Amino acid sequence: MSGRPRDPRLDRALRTELVRLLAERGPDGFTVDELAAASKVSKAAIYRRYRTRDELVEAGFAAVNADMPDVDELPVREGLIALLEWVSGEHAAGMTPTWLIGMQQMPQVRELYTRQVVSPRREALRRIVRRGIAQGQIDASADVEVLLTCLSAPAILMGMHKARGQAPLASIPAVVDLVLRGVGVKSPHENGGGAAL
Repeated sequence: MSGRPRDPRLDRALRTELVRLLAERGPDGFTVDELAAASKVSKAAIYRRYRTRDELVEAGFAAVNADMPDVDELPVREGLIALLEWVSGEHAAGMTPTWLIGMQQMPQVRELYTRQVVSPRREALRRIVRRGIAQGQIDASADVEVLLTCLSAPAILMGMHKARGQAPLASIPAVVDLVLRGVGVKSPHENGGGAAL
């Protein structure tokens, strides 16, 4: 006989507070008691869902990208802006230097974070860039992985500034436009390929 079905409201509350605590404190910076109090989910219910702390952290990382915007149907520039503004928002704002340093000391957590949080975001960004190349908006000779870094790194930095209450250094549209100008397909005239006089 199967057990009582899980209450989806409890699951949502638990994931919301788990993501918040991971962002604010890092993978080992909070207790299950704190999570239970913040989410109003009993410790017994938490342990029924997650047997170990590693499973708890893995679930939190999996939930971080739950509201990542679907930008596959947007024009290239608008898709880049929407995705990077999301990256620079609430989730990235929690990526404090303390947490990043802490993850360097926990290779297994760093690998998990890379696989479940970073890789899906980078793949979404990669799809937009490849679409831009296919549509002739981005130079096909551009190094895609370097381009992804040029686009994503400023967004992450802006998120860190937001977390500290500091004013943004630039805007996401300005970053996207600058990068796209650098890798945009040039007309023959702009390339110096016009007819000789």
